[in-house]
Amino acid sequence: MNHRQSTADNASGGLTRRHFIAAALSLAAGGLSVSQAEPAAAPGTKSDRRHAASTDLLRVLADPAAAARFGRAYLAAHPAEADLDLLIDQLRAAVSNRHGSVPTDADALTSALVAVVEQEYATLPPGRVDGWLLAPSEARLYALAALASGPSGA
Repeated sequence: MNHRQSTADNASGGLTRRHFIAAALSLAAGGLSVSQAEPAAAPGTKSDRRHAASTDLLRVLADPAAAARFGRAYLAAHPAEADLDLLIDQLRAAVSNRHGSVPTDADALTSALVAVVEQEYATLPPGRVDGWLLAPSEARLYALAALASGPSGA
């Protein structure tokens, strides 16, 4: 999808890329529980830290199911990235590289992720997923949503 197609879709009342990104990266009320994908882990364990990190990152998604659909398409094309720890590390590194640290406040994390995605659009080649052009961290965030939602996408 190129800019002209997006403008044409907007003129006909279709969903624009800008509206999709704004909706997908807006703060969701109440966040997303990842407990469906993996059982609660014992406090202080690696699994507990992974669960908390993925929950923090996924909290920014307004529509986790839509994000997971894109994430599954991304993972089908990039199976080596179908690893929860790898995706968390990549996303946290992208935020840390841009901001010096990973914010713990939900609003600040949302702002940081949006800034990373905007920077990547300006500086890195986007990847094509289901006809959409996605920044690398955007695609990885959606892939994280796909893994967190479980293999069936439930």
